[in-house]
Amino acid sequence: MKLEGRILLRSHIEDVWNFISEPTKVIECVPGVQDYSVAEGKRIIAKVKVSIGFIKGIFHAYSNVIEEDHENYKAKLRLNGSGAGSGFDALVEIKLGELGSETELAWMADVSISGPLGSLARPMLEGYVRKIVDQLFDCIKHKLAN
Repeated sequence: MKLEGRILLRSHIEDVWNFISEPTKVIECVPGVQDYSVAEGKRIIAKVKVSIGFIKGIFHAYSNVIEEDHENYKAKLRLNGSGAGSGFDALVEIKLGELGSETELAWMADVSISGPLGSLARPMLEGYVRKIVDQLFDCIKHKLAN
């Protein structure tokens, strides 16, 4: 499943980059996070409570920075995890662009889901993922504004 989106942040590009490049800041904005640790190389290990339709449970999730290009304000992350008899794997790309005093954050994700979660209707999954992404970016917007 391929997803993408854009969000406009009322912050300077360097401030946005510094925030999203810091795993401890971003993970605190992920909905459902119950516990996490950050390992060497900005690798995150987290327990995330998930509830999609009839599937509820704790997922053990991992993220790893594959590429981080500060000069061009872009990064690639690998996300994967499992729980409730299901698994997921995602490659996420993020790119920042300057728009005057604001910053546009563009993201693309290529996600594969297996198990009972993967058998849900695609519109339901896409809706859930978009809801999570919206909550994540609303939190980031709020934290950058303060």
